[in-house]
This record gives sequence, C-alpha cells and structure tokens, in this order.
Amino acid sequence: MNLHGTPLSVIVFTLFVVAVLYLSYFFARKAKSAAGYYAAGGQIHWAVNGISFAGDYLSAASFLGICGMIATLGYDGFLYSIGYLAGWVVALFVVAEPMKRMGKFTFTDAVDAKYDSRGIKLAAAISTLVVSICYLIPQMNGAGSLVEPLLGLPHWAGVILVGTIVIAIVATAGMASTTYVQFLKGALLLVFSTIMVVFVLMRGLGTEPAGLKDDAGRALLFVPQQTTEAELVAGGHRQVHAAGDFLKFDGPGGSAWWRRDTQGDLWQTQWVAGAEVNGVAVSRPTGRRRPAIA
Repeated sequence: MNLHGTPLSVIVFTLFVVAVLYLSYFFARKAKSAAGYYAAGGQIHWAVNGISFAGDYLSAASFLGICGMIATLGYDGFLYSIGYLAGWVVALFVVAEPMKRMGKFTFTDAVDAKYDSRGIKLAAAISTLVVSICYLIPQMNGAGSLVEPLLGLPHWAGVILVGTIVIAIVATAGMASTTYVQFLKGALLLVFSTIMVVFVLMRGLGTEPAGLKDDAGRALLFVPQQTTEAELVAGGHRQVHAAGDFLKFDGPGGSAWWRRDTQGDLWQTQWVAGAEVNGVAVSRPTGRRRPAIA
C-alpha cells in the first residue's frame, strides 16, 4: 500500500482546497444578513441544491461506514442506508417546512419563538452537540484515513487539516459556501463513479484480478501470513494506526497493514513473485508463511 503522497495528489488536493476557500471568500462578501448566512438568500438554483444534497449524502461516513456494514453484516447493514434517506424526508417535511413558514433558520430559534423557554433552548443545544459529535467522529476518522495515503501525512494531521478547512468554509459564508462545496463534491463523485462503472463493465464481471504477472511472465502468488503483535514488536515493528480489526505497523522493511482475527492473531496479504515480496527482494517474509494460493 502506498502511504506516501505523490506530487500529483498534493497538487490536485491543493488546487481543490484553494478553490473551495476562494468560494467561501466570494460568498462571505455577499452574506450580509441572517437569511444570507443560513439560507444563502434563497438564491441557489434547484439543480445545484439537488447535486449538493447528493454530495452531502455520499459522505465519508456513507462510503466507509455503510460499505463496511454491508460487508460485515450483509442485508442488515444495508438497512442503515435506508435510514439516512428516510431521515432526509422527515427533516424536509416535518422540520424544514414549518421553520420556513415561521421565518426561522434553526430549530432552536423556532422552539424559542413558540415557547420562550431557556430549558428547551438548553436541551436543543445539548442534543445538537451530542448528535454532531457522534456524526463527526466517523467523518473525521474517515478524513484522516483518506488524507494519510493521499498526502503521506499522519492520521492526526489529516484530521486537523480537514477539520480546519471545513470550519473555515462554514464559518465564513454559511450555507452558500457549504452548498457549493457539496455541489463540487457531488459532481465529482457522480462523474468519477460513472467512469469507474464504465471501466468495470468494459473489463467484465469476475473475481480474478487482471494482469497478475511479473516481468518474466510468472504468475504472482497471494500469500497469507500470520503473526502476533508480540512477534512484530520483537522484530522492531511499531503500531502507528488502528481501524477496527485492521492495524498498521511501521518496521525496518516499511509499512504494512495487518488484520486481527478472532483468536488475536494478525494476518497480512502480500504479492510474492520469486524472491520478491511486494516488489522488494527478501529472504523470508515477516511472520509464519502459510501455503500459497495461486
């Protein structure tokens, strides 16, 4: 796994960040009222709104969380994605429409206008913080995990970097900049997802990876290897990241990812060709070798 950012990935990431920050600065100069900040003055086109909703729905939590739940829980995990969709419908008709008729922009303002109760405002503020924290934890964890291989930064640095950028976007221009950033993300997701589907259909559906040959024409072998955390630490390895059952260790030979099974053992998958493992000549891979699977 390549965990070092390439010049192209750094350039593309930087250009995208500069573009969204410029959008925030541009719309911040136009947000002169509460309506401009919270509702973008009602001037956003319906098509932009629709694609921005798609970009917001197809978030890091959706991609990583829902895909992981489907992979581990099957159909039960798929049902959680239906809950997201149902939640949008409820929020639109039960919450957003009455608030629009009242001329309020937040749920707390609407409740305060109706009941004028400090207790209700305090409860609304606490519930907002609790829900936001529970939602942001997987989002920020996903952001750090994506920035790590993209830019070669540590996981914590990716979390801080993305968090700072998002705060700047939301705090400067509110709904206008947020909507157009989500519009850009949604448009990119739709375009590149379509390209991926086309490439998959052109290749054909199957489970056999393509092009698994070395320069000499020999087939590469998929070799599972087993070890324990104690053996890795004794061999000079150091755990640098964990994501569920997946652990990343840095060692004398570089970085590698391992998966912990129910017995606590760690398993690594490596591509082996002749005397090379992952393209590096070694005498013996780390851990206890199991029979190769062609």
